[in-house]
Amino acid sequence: MLDERERDDLRAAMPDVLRERCGVTDLRRSFRCPSRDHDDSDPSAHYYENGHTVHCFGCGKTWDVFSLLGELDGIDSFPEQAQAVADLIGYRLSGEDAPPKAKPKPKRKRKPRPPFDEPKPAGGADCWEAIGRAFGNLYAPGNEVGRRWLRYRCLDDDDAARWGLGFTRNPKEIMPEFNVWEPEALGYITIPFFTGKQCDAANYCMLRTISRGEVRNKEWRPKGIATPLWNEWMLSAGLSSIFVAEGLLDAMSIAKLVVDANVMALGGTANAKRFSQVLYHAPKDLRPQKVVVCMDEDDAGRKTRDRLIADLDRMGIWHATMPAYPKGCKDANDLLAMMRGREWDFEEYQGSIDAGFGPLYRTRWR
Repeated sequence: MLDERERDDLRAAMPDVLRERCGVTDLRRSFRCPSRDHDDSDPSAHYYENGHTVHCFGCGKTWDVFSLLGELDGIDSFPEQAQAVADLIGYRLSGEDAPPKAKPKPKRKRKPRPPFDEPKPAGGADCWEAIGRAFGNLYAPGNEVGRRWLRYRCLDDDDAARWGLGFTRNPKEIMPEFNVWEPEALGYITIPFFTGKQCDAANYCMLRTISRGEVRNKEWRPKGIATPLWNEWMLSAGLSSIFVAEGLLDAMSIAKLVVDANVMALGGTANAKRFSQVLYHAPKDLRPQKVVVCMDEDDAGRKTRDRLIADLDRMGIWHATMPAYPKGCKDANDLLAMMRGREWDFEEYQGSIDAGFGPLYRTRWR
């Protein structure tokens, strides 16, 4: 049994448990859900200091320090959970008969799977009309903040029309599955996922948060709907070549930097698996002949790049990789911002990125 003082002391150890077991060092920001059952590609968990609890807005679970360590180590009984917390932080319990430290349950061996599983159907109901209204809202009086946000990221009116970008203050008007809580938001940029080249159907949309202050999540996705890739249809359209970027804004930037580029995006490194699945199950004669892999210049981006290259090798698809971006840029959108100069003008580059920085990608075809 724990007395009230011991219980409070252990509850207050939540930051230490998050740091030691989950690698969370900045509790002011949202972080990945600690549950192994939640594939949290967009950080959706938050720490609440008042009650020393963690809540995930993605899966809806809430943990105190005891239940959290219990889930991480597979410990069901409260006495063993309390002892595990105490052992982790070096806290001596007063009881003489404190339970022994629990042994973590052995991990279950996963059954072998085929090289690439069949991808689950992605997307929801048709939201094409709502996306069209959002595009009109981008130019409605009082919504200038949306166009300013796009221009700050080097996307102009032509880009908004090309990709169907829009603006909304109420995400549920776009898709009822959105469950967004962002008190400081001034609005949201809507980025639709069209289902084909004609852009006459869309069954998915993503939001980018516009805010003057801190935001809980810079990206929001509809809850409970499988996430497709942005321009996923390009993987089975028989194209001669495609560029695959990590983020959506990066893909749009590549389209401005490279003449006649077919661009698509993972929407995050967690979707690399879906890319390989969809491509593997596409008819061979409809797969792209060449794929240029354009990930971010960070550890996660480099790991994802290597994974995609290995999968493309297994499927026998020619590929090229993006070299390090010039001038220390992290991604294509950073490069585009650096190249725009003082004026909002890209004509001098004529759609090409060969402007003293060297080629954007190297043709290292397999």
